[in-house]
Amino acid sequence: MTMARKCRWLMPVGLCLLLPALAFGSGFALFEHGARGVSMGGAFAAVADDVSAGYYNPAGLAFLEGTKAMAGVFLITQSSKFRGDNPYPGAGYKTEMEDQIFYPPHFHYSAPLAGNFRYGLSLLAPFGLGTWWPDNYAGRFISKRIDLKLIDVNPHLAWKLSDALAVGAGFNYFLAQVDLTKSIGVINPYTQRVAEVGQVHMFNKDWATGWGYNVGVLWRLGGGFALGAAYRSRVLVEVNNARASFVQFATGYADFDALVAQQIPFHTNPKGKTRINFPAEARLGLAWKGERTTFSFDAVHMGWDSFQELPITIVGYPALSAVRPENFRDAWTYRFGFERKLSDRLAVQLGYLRDLTPMPTHIVSPMLPDADRNGFSVGFSWQMNEKMRVDGSFLHLPFDERSTKGLNIDNYNGTYRTRAALFGMSVVYSF
Repeated sequence: MTMARKCRWLMPVGLCLLLPALAFGSGFALFEHGARGVSMGGAFAAVADDVSAGYYNPAGLAFLEGTKAMAGVFLITQSSKFRGDNPYPGAGYKTEMEDQIFYPPHFHYSAPLAGNFRYGLSLLAPFGLGTWWPDNYAGRFISKRIDLKLIDVNPHLAWKLSDALAVGAGFNYFLAQVDLTKSIGVINPYTQRVAEVGQVHMFNKDWATGWGYNVGVLWRLGGGFALGAAYRSRVLVEVNNARASFVQFATGYADFDALVAQQIPFHTNPKGKTRINFPAEARLGLAWKGERTTFSFDAVHMGWDSFQELPITIVGYPALSAVRPENFRDAWTYRFGFERKLSDRLAVQLGYLRDLTPMPTHIVSPMLPDADRNGFSVGFSWQMNEKMRVDGSFLHLPFDERSTKGLNIDNYNGTYRTRAALFGMSVVYSF
C-alpha cells in the first residue's frame, strides 16, 4: 500500500482543524460592571441607585442628581482541574488549567440633559475570559489557549416620567477580538497513533463589530419597594478579518510529513471568517429599601439559544471550512443582594447567586468547561468625602462538578472541576 493510500484520511481531518476553536466565548457572560452591584450578587435591577445602572437598568439613572462617573476594574482568577475517563484520555489521567489573571475594566458616566432627561455612557466587557491548558496535555488537539476580548460602547438616555416611574434606553456597539491556539493531530500510519503534526493560531488583529440595544424601566411602588426590568438585545458579530497561521512540526517520517504538508496550508496566513451571535439578556428585579437596609432579588434570563452553530470559513480552502453544531439552550440566573449602612460613610453588602449553564453535556470540553455554579459575594462602600466613594467587592464562584458522561463530540471525556475568584474596586465621583 502506498503512502498516499495510507493517508487518504488526511482530507477529512482538515474539516476539524479550526472548527472547535471559537466555541468558548458564549458561556462566559460577565456582570462585573460595578463593585457595589457585584457585592450584592448582581441583584441590582430594582436598586439601580448609582451610575452603574447604565448596565443593570438604565432607567435608574433618571433618579440620580448631578453629574456622576464611575471607573474601576476587576481582577479575575480561574482554575479548572480535569480527570479523564475511558477510552480517551483514560481513567486516571489528570491535568489542570494554567494560572491566569483577567482584568476587565468598567466605566460609567451620567449627567443632566434637559428637564427630566439624563444622558450617559457605559464602557463594559460583557463577555470574555479564556482558557489556557499545558502544551503537552492530552486535549491539545481540541484547544491549547483561547482568549476573547469584547468591549461594549453603550450610550443611553433616561427619562423620569414621575417621582415614581422612569424609563431608559440605549444602544450597544460591540467590538470583539478572538485569539486561539491548538495543536493539529493526524494518525501516523507507521505508528497508528495520533501525531502532533503542527499548530494553528487564529486571530483577528482588527476589531470585529456588531450593534444592539438595551431598554429598562424602574417603578418605585411605595413603602420602600421598587420593581425594575431591563432588556439587552442579541448582538451578531461578524468576524470577517481573521487570519489563521499554520506551523508544521516534524514527526521523523519524511514522506508522512510531506503528504501532510500538501493538505494543510503550513507557513501561510489564509483569511478566516466566522460569526458569533451573543445572547439577549432579560432581567426582572424586586427590591425593598429601608432607612439603612436594602434587600434585592433579580431573575435573569439569558437567551443562549442564539448560539446554535458556529460556522468557520477558511477562504481558499473549502476542505477546512464547516459548521459546528453548538445547540446552546436558554438559561436562568437567580441573584440575591443585601446592603446595610453602618454609618453615614460606611456600608457593607452581601450577595448570593445561582447561575445555570447553557451548555449541553456533549459540548463541554477544554474550550469551555462550563457548569452550573453558585456565587458568594461580600463588599463595602466607603464615602470618603462629599464627592468621592470607593466600593470594593469579592466574589467566589465554585462550579458544580461536570462530567461529559461519555458524550463529548470530540471524544475527549472526563470530569471538570472549576473555580473562579473575582476582586473588584470602583471609584465613584460626583462633579
